[in-house]
Amino acid sequence: MTSANRIIDGRDHDPARAVTRGDGTGDAPMILQPEIPAALTFNGTSHAVMMVSPHDLEDFMIGFALSEGIADHAGQINLRDVRKTLQGYVIEADLDEDILDRLEIRKRTLEGRSGCGLCGVQSLEAVAMDRIGKVTPSNMPQDIVLGAIDALPDQQTRNREGGGLLHASAFVDATGSIRIVREDIGRHNALDKVLGAVVRQGVDKAGGFILMTSRCSYEIVTKTVQCGVGGLVTLSGPTLTAVNLARQAGLTMICRERRGLFRRFA
Repeated sequence: MTSANRIIDGRDHDPARAVTRGDGTGDAPMILQPEIPAALTFNGTSHAVMMVSPHDLEDFMIGFALSEGIADHAGQINLRDVRKTLQGYVIEADLDEDILDRLEIRKRTLEGRSGCGLCGVQSLEAVAMDRIGKVTPSNMPQDIVLGAIDALPDQQTRNREGGGLLHASAFVDATGSIRIVREDIGRHNALDKVLGAVVRQGVDKAGGFILMTSRCSYEIVTKTVQCGVGGLVTLSGPTLTAVNLARQAGLTMICRERRGLFRRFA
């Protein structure tokens, strides 16, 4: 039996302009999305190397430092430089002296794969899943949540260009308006970027929520709580650990079930 579709031979083409249509009937440009190593350096010492999409790296650095509990607020972080090298990017920041000891607690010695939030953490004590904080839960009425979900695809510009490979994280305010969207090959990176942007732009977090195109893992919950956001919506289901942590923290959490319905889990 012959397939109705066809495979277009793109081997003679620039790989950044790979060609195919979704229905296999013609040629159209497709922009492939890069994964680039980015070294995060605090006070002159390398802390982690993360695989990221190479944009909004200033937001990523601030969001990473806050969501990982390295810093309590942006005033403790002085972003010094973001530079491109032959190997990738180097992001440099200085921390206040009185919080430098936290770097050892959260030190990562392996590269952080884009799909994993724990790569390189040196001890189980650094995970600290039982020490989650508390947030003021966001109300998140159904019409506001569903409206934001419907509006998000139009703002995923890089994802459309790159064939649907990027995760998106958005901050939605209490009125349901999507204020900031960030995209990345890794869901944790996308979240760090949007959290960093919220802080850098001084957006009011009260009553707002994070909207993620990914599943809801425990670290998505802990990063959201660490940065003081009271609501979380994901377009795929949660783990049991994520649900239990959200309930412990007071985080309002809504996730999509396998049947396509959304359930308020916490």
